Amino acid sequence: MSIEEAVAKDLVAVLLVTFLFGGMAAWLIVATLAEHFRRVWAADRVAALKQSMIDAGFRADEIVRVLNAGRQE
Repeated sequence: MSIEEAVAKDLVAVLLVTFLFGGMAAWLIVATLAEHFRRVWAADRVAALKQSMIDAGFRADEIVRVLNAGRQE
């Protein structure tokens, strides 16, 4: 029996296994990329806020107070 015959005979099983494991791998890759993109985007927004506050003449202690205002301890 050749590989083509085996695949044709068990096509449903081959597709199920392929999509099951391939789908899980794709989901993990997409979730990981999305999380890293979110972290980069958040860091960029914080850096832009800091720079705008520096440009506006805020002191370091004021910047720290503003950045820590929304955090829960």
